[in-house]
Amino acid sequence: MVRVVVEEPLQEPLLPHQGGGGEGGGEAAAAAAAPPPAPRGGTCSTAGGVSNLVTTAVGAGMVALPRAVSETGILLGLLLFFGTAALTLCSTSIIVRYASRYNTKSYGDLVRLHFGRGGAALLQAAIVIHVGGVMIGYCVIVSDVLVGSAPGFRGVLPTLLGRHDNPWWLSRPAVLAAALCGVVAPMLVPRSLAAVARFSRFGVACVLGLAATICLLAGTAAAEGRLAPDVRLLPHAASMGGGTPLGVATSILAVVSVSCLAFTCHFNLVPVQCSLKDPSSGHMLRVLQLALSVCVLVYGTVAVCGYALFGSETDGDVLKNLTAAAVERYVPPAPAAAIVYLIAAAFTFNLLVNFVLKVWAVRENLVELALGVNVMRLSAAPFYGLTALLVAAAYGISILVPSIYALLALVGSTACVTFSYFFPAALIWRLHKHPGPRAGAASMVALGAAMAAIAVYDRLRGRGE
Repeated sequence: MVRVVVEEPLQEPLLPHQGGGGEGGGEAAAAAAAPPPAPRGGTCSTAGGVSNLVTTAVGAGMVALPRAVSETGILLGLLLFFGTAALTLCSTSIIVRYASRYNTKSYGDLVRLHFGRGGAALLQAAIVIHVGGVMIGYCVIVSDVLVGSAPGFRGVLPTLLGRHDNPWWLSRPAVLAAALCGVVAPMLVPRSLAAVARFSRFGVACVLGLAATICLLAGTAAAEGRLAPDVRLLPHAASMGGGTPLGVATSILAVVSVSCLAFTCHFNLVPVQCSLKDPSSGHMLRVLQLALSVCVLVYGTVAVCGYALFGSETDGDVLKNLTAAAVERYVPPAPAAAIVYLIAAAFTFNLLVNFVLKVWAVRENLVELALGVNVMRLSAAPFYGLTALLVAAAYGISILVPSIYALLALVGSTACVTFSYFFPAALIWRLHKHPGPRAGAASMVALGAAMAAIAVYDRLRGRGE
């Protein structure tokens, strides 16, 4: 039986603002409905909070960024990355500021306070759909990297062991199960993000090492005059929808969509804030700024250097370009093989730590959606039972029906925009009466809708090809 400790009743949704202009009138009504401020915080350091946010954001999207730059050229690509980072900082800062102001313990509580149970249910469903789909995708990717696919099975382990005949102990189900039980399960035992931060720090070190390795390879190629011959600083009409206005706009929005997905960390903001020793809004905003700065550094390095190495031949997953044969162009064979294996290991470990933080988000939102209480109020048995069920579901779907990931990605692209941009914009529209913030919120909604439409279009077009 699920046992929970019942807290005070959840707040009712606010009534529409009546009377009084400006921001103060709308927020005064919200303050009346909000619970009184109460001390909250955990044991996580600033570095731990930054590591958890960076690990939440930096996942499989990182390896798709070089291909995005190949469509826009380096300068426009970097400009779009910086713009996306600024947009992410804006939308995440809204969540942090209002979560602190109204002392809510989750993103769902914040939305429930201002938009009622229906709004919270929509938000939580969007998070579960998107993040759950990402969990399944990570299982597929880890299997691809470690084992590979039939008939060759050219993953890291078969290549190292010289076994491409797919014995049961080296099959995708067996290797993925070992990774989830041996690496992910120990990280899911702590009920504190401060403990998870220890693993996140190592995950951040892995992605920084991966970015540094790609940068060193690009530097070596540049010194030897062996960069890809078709690398461009500026965009070319042929790579941007044939140069037509619609084609250019579609290409730019597609790159922005990929970048926004890569920066997504909105669903873990409030849990990370609550885990900090100093959970104040100002301190959390500093943590957020540091985390996004690290993401920009990693993404910019991987995107530009990966594109510089492979040019128009850059794959949608740049790791597929980083084969031993490709790296041997710059270093001797033995170090080249070691570099390829280390890159694969670093990427895989980062995905597994990221998987853990995705479980936190799905678990929290499922419990709030079903029971209306914070997940940390669950006793040990239902807490760990739900955790095991989520991991088993992601594992089972990825093994039994891997093709469903395309459908989840199609729906998830829209779900991601819902919790990343629509609800932060709705909070601004609800609580601010000045035209400036409201215009910014409307622009955020319009851009989010355009990104979702492009993501859906690209997914449908890709499936149809």
